[in-house]
Amino acid sequence: MAAKPGGGSKNIDFTSGPIVKEVIIFAIPTFLGNIFNALYNVVDTIVVGQFVGSSALAAVSCSFAITMICVSVYAGFGAGSGILTAQTFGAKRFDQLNATINTAYIGAFFIGTLMIIIGEILAVPLLKLLNTPETIMKMATQYVRIYFLGSTGQLFYFMGSMMLKGLGDSKWPTYALVFCAVLNTLLDLLFVVVFHWDCAGVAAATVISQLISGIAVLIRAYKGNYGLKFDRKTFRPDFSIRKKILSIGIPGSLQMLVTSIGTMILTRFANGFGEDVVAANGIIQKVEQFSLMPAQSFSQSTQMFVGQNLGAGNHDRTNEGIRKCMAIICLIAVVVGVLCFAFAHPLCRAFVKEENVIALGVEAIHIIAFFYLVHALQLSMSSILHGAGAMKPIMWFSFIAIAIRIGLCYVLGVLPDRWQGLFWATNGFYLASVVMYALYMWKGNWRNAIKIERRKPDEQPAEQKANA
Repeated sequence: MAAKPGGGSKNIDFTSGPIVKEVIIFAIPTFLGNIFNALYNVVDTIVVGQFVGSSALAAVSCSFAITMICVSVYAGFGAGSGILTAQTFGAKRFDQLNATINTAYIGAFFIGTLMIIIGEILAVPLLKLLNTPETIMKMATQYVRIYFLGSTGQLFYFMGSMMLKGLGDSKWPTYALVFCAVLNTLLDLLFVVVFHWDCAGVAAATVISQLISGIAVLIRAYKGNYGLKFDRKTFRPDFSIRKKILSIGIPGSLQMLVTSIGTMILTRFANGFGEDVVAANGIIQKVEQFSLMPAQSFSQSTQMFVGQNLGAGNHDRTNEGIRKCMAIICLIAVVVGVLCFAFAHPLCRAFVKEENVIALGVEAIHIIAFFYLVHALQLSMSSILHGAGAMKPIMWFSFIAIAIRIGLCYVLGVLPDRWQGLFWATNGFYLASVVMYALYMWKGNWRNAIKIERRKPDEQPAEQKANA
């Protein structure tokens, strides 16, 4: 008989067992995966900064805000698929898992194709909207257009990895990323150092690597010990499941899209302060991306923990896990903030040689480092609501917070003509988000947002029907 979904010996069932141990075991591969995922863009930045120059670095930095829009769409729909998978697995409704994953992959193909078309059309208008300097417009346009060609592969990875994590498997998504991040690095060096393709080369390396990672996770989903089927009879969309995925994915994508728009606004304002600030802002984005990874990894574990246990109807265990996870995340954020403050100069020096750019980067890191705790709280609260499927409140809170961020950027940065004010505005953005999340979790009915029927205490898990 075929194995039950999630029945592999390396998978984690968060509905039983020691909470902290399971969360840590799940978070470690997730952390490694986040590192290698970030390496796609960071290696691009380092290679062009060291082997091409600050102009190419500025071009890639301008493109970062646009690529974050792509990631918002991919991660939103990936979260919708992963959360529904986690809740279904927690409820032990194995008969619905195959339909969930098949429906998600069919949707990923069409959404990815649409993103490719949109990217090719809107690359130049988006860069102009960001006030990209004319001196780097050609390189930035090349980077963005080539990057969009990898939409389908990247979406396959996001959806596939989140669904495997929903089943308690955080290792295989990491294996795929480790291999592909190494490949991306080798291709970056080949295309830029040997072939001299500059920004186009690092974009091409990213597209190839993302496509391979997406295919690798797809193969694992159907060939791994999850009991999933891939044939003509089962590989078709389930419209009721599609509706549930979209009910989580669309608000999730909009929430992350709003955050990305905030990054675009910050980039536009930063571009107005000159090329050195543009380059420094790109460095800060990468440093922040890496420094928040430990907190993000435990937040992802928290999300899957909450999803599985709410699906299983384990409210007391859910509350206990939330308290312990948030304590771990806050402790990590404090340590990382202190380290970033202390080692700001060598961190910036790793990206660029120009001392004036390094000095700007160090000053910016000193502004944001001790607000990592606030950002970590925002991540942990968001992951709890994600796990429950309470996406609409998150979406609306994001709209309010981004309006606050725009206002603060203008008041603290643009009006006094001080670029430092842009980073103080970022701190205010995260603080406002935390306040809204905390009030909603205290007063709201977020536990009732779950998208499936909870398993009752006396209900026997549904058996998966499988062919011998």
